[in-house]
Amino acid sequence: MNIALIGPRGVGKSKISRKLSKLTGMTVISTDMIATYEAGGISISEYIKSNNQDWRKFRDLEHSILLKLQDSRDLILDCGGGILFDLDSDGKEILSTRKTEILKKNFTIIRLSRDTEYLVNKMSRTSNRPNLSEVETYSQILKKRNPHYDSLAHFSIHIKNESPEEIAFRIQEKLGKLEPK
Repeated sequence: MNIALIGPRGVGKSKISRKLSKLTGMTVISTDMIATYEAGGISISEYIKSNNQDWRKFRDLEHSILLKLQDSRDLILDCGGGILFDLDSDGKEILSTRKTEILKKNFTIIRLSRDTEYLVNKMSRTSNRPNLSEVETYSQILKKRNPHYDSLAHFSIHIKNESPEEIAFRIQEKLGKLEPK
């Protein structure tokens, strides 16, 4: 079984994936870490900046990463917050059929969520992540993305005050109740 953790930036996918790995013995791979490696070691922020703030090449890079990982086994994939999305010819964010098909076919998709206010406050204190949009607020982006995260997930876990360990245990418990694909 492969697991993909999806959800917005700042929700805790990286910490929770590492805790889940300790519980299950499965390997964790971060799409953002692989993207940084494949971009020559530069940060995602620098990569986006070097492409004139255009996210298209980064979304293509995410797709190539998913293609490389689709035949993996016993993998926890810590997905970047935009993994489900591409950009249309006008630069507007759209659901990515090419990436979501790979995820649905090869991974049990777990959606992690938190209250929007928590995420907006957390991201307002974070300077090491690239700006997602020059015209939309993070809250507006979340409002557009949340229905897609929900619709693609096998199940969702809403995080309140639980620790990453507690969430990992909840995921493990829910995975045990899933019927095999």
